[in-house]
Amino acid sequence: MNLLNDAVQNGQELAQNNASLQEGCCLLGWQLSSPCGESTLPNAKIELDGNQISSNQIKGSKIQWFPRSKLKLTTKYSNRITRVFNCFGVKYGDFTVVPTARLNELQTELESIEKDWSDEVSNIIAEYDMSLNTHVDENQEIGSLIRKYALTQGEFKSKFKLRFTKPLAMKALYEEDEQAITNDVAETLWQEIAKDASTVYKQNWFKANQPVSQVSQKVRSPFKRILSKLVDLSFIDEGIERVVDTIQEVLNNLPNNGYIKDHDLAQLTNWLLVMCHEDTLRLHAQGDVQFKIEPEIKPDIKSVSLDSNSDNTIESTDTVPTEPTVNSTTETSSLEPAIASDDERSNELSDFGFGW
Repeated sequence: MNLLNDAVQNGQELAQNNASLQEGCCLLGWQLSSPCGESTLPNAKIELDGNQISSNQIKGSKIQWFPRSKLKLTTKYSNRITRVFNCFGVKYGDFTVVPTARLNELQTELESIEKDWSDEVSNIIAEYDMSLNTHVDENQEIGSLIRKYALTQGEFKSKFKLRFTKPLAMKALYEEDEQAITNDVAETLWQEIAKDASTVYKQNWFKANQPVSQVSQKVRSPFKRILSKLVDLSFIDEGIERVVDTIQEVLNNLPNNGYIKDHDLAQLTNWLLVMCHEDTLRLHAQGDVQFKIEPEIKPDIKSVSLDSNSDNTIESTDTVPTEPTVNSTTETSSLEPAIASDDERSNELSDFGFGW
């Protein structure tokens, strides 16, 4: 597949209004499914307190005719695909808005996923009979039922499906809805960035549920991933540029080696907490500045003189001040941000509709 060529072809029909959103990105989706390895027993009897119950409101029992441990592909690859799409774009309904400039890079990632998926499915199919026989041996009391309700190898294989949609142009049915679409995408972007920042905070600012006093240089990596995503999608909202500038400024002011601590950690923490909250992040993007780099205040130690006529006594022309007290607004590493509940990406594409 060549995602870039398909995207360009689809984009040729775009209108000129809101050209940045239409020409700068496209919509991509995916579909993933695999067999669950179970069947419903239609005539199963339900017994309650020694009495058999028969009712249309009670569904039949289910039998696991294929070992569940062999069928964990869906969760594994669903999580993997979700991470890749989140890295390259921003979710919009059942689709993901992806910058056309990164389609070739995304294509490489998707092709790798498809290959790994195909290899694992092939292994499962090749071992189908052996896995089924082992399952029967381990559950001899229902061995006949397992064989009765088990799918054939061909039917079993047909249940494994993974596909990605062709790039779709972002074109609303009505022109007046174009701006609403842009706003929706921007809204979701800020939500995703806040969620990513909250994850960075929880994973790096706490150890054994206790706030840390320093973080390593490795913490730069998640900030750079967020930065890359924002740069790629900067055409969605003009406020993105302000957030990008602040991230770059914060990173540039950190030491290039060693642990990040003291004043540097306080500055990084303050900015991260702005990013963790969707409201403050959006306000900063809109120009209502929520964070500014504060220079470190160091003690003003005046010159010390040595008088040879005073028994080598060292005298200071002024009292050395104590270490400055850090303002309470900078000591925020113990403040846990409110983290929105995870919205799971749907494996279904709702017939590839936008759901407007």
